[in-house]
Order: sequence, then C-alpha cells, then structure tokens
Amino acid sequence: MSRPSKDEYYMILAKVAAIRSTCLSRKVGCVIVKDDSPVSFGFNGPARKMEHCEDTGGCKRRAMPDYQSGKYLEICPASHGEQNAVAFAARHGVSLDGATAYVNTFPCKDCMNSLINAGIERIVYDADYDASLSSEIAKKVGIKIEKYEGKNAKELLEEISKVIK
Repeated sequence: MSRPSKDEYYMILAKVAAIRSTCLSRKVGCVIVKDDSPVSFGFNGPARKMEHCEDTGGCKRRAMPDYQSGKYLEICPASHGEQNAVAFAARHGVSLDGATAYVNTFPCKDCMNSLINAGIERIVYDADYDASLSSEIAKKVGIKIEKYEGKNAKELLEEISKVIK
C-alpha cells in the first residue's frame, strides 16, 4: 500500500466516522484536523440519550408523501456530522480556530455556519450536496472549500484490507 496523502488519510477517517451514523437517509461523517492532528469527530444522529429513528419506527421525513432530500429537517431529531464534531470539540474544550474539516458530504447551510463560527478555515468534502447557499456563505467569508480529489472509497478500502488482513 502506498502511503496515503494527508487529504486521503483524513477523508478515510471522515468516512469511518460516517459508518457510526444512525441516519436512515444519509450517513455523514466529519473529522476536524488542527496542526496536522485529528482533534474531533462527528457523525449524524440524534442528541445524546435520544432514541434513534431505527428504534422508533423509521424516519419521519422519509415517511412524508412528498419527501425530498433536505426537506422537513424540522421534524428530524438528528444533528449533522459537522455539528456533532463542533459540539464534541466544545464539550472537551478544544479550539477549532484555524482547523480543517473533512466531510464525506458537502455541508448544508446550518453546518457551514457552525463550521465558520467554530473557526474552521478549510473544508474538504467528497460527495456533492445541493447547498448553493452554503457555497455562497463560504465564499463571502473566505473559507477555503476543496472537492476531495484523492482515491475513491473502494480503492481506499482495498488498500486498507491489505494492511489489516
């Protein structure tokens, strides 16, 4: 296995975080890196001590007759992966000023605002998400946004499997 680039390595960690998600619609993971060290992780799911949708009969949003991605967020009990990574850092007294967030999905507007307000200066994302307002906000405040250009998940998993056998 060739040594992964830093972006590949941190994106692997974001994708690993995503597998902890309990969301039935989209699994999002985020790792926040500062001074070249991961300092916080998050994945989407409900607040601590809240039941997960899979335990309460399913996703209320997806049950709506006109469900679409990004619609009916007000009835979803989950926080997004980026929000949970920021909350984790705050809970443990970790400053995110100047850090980079690696996310497997482009942040929504609320997550973009949370990342900006936490001091994130760079966001690396893998999958696109229809969030034009997020892009506009990031551009106005000078957040560096980069589409991940490294190996895809399948290639990374094949290389990882050779190491962990």
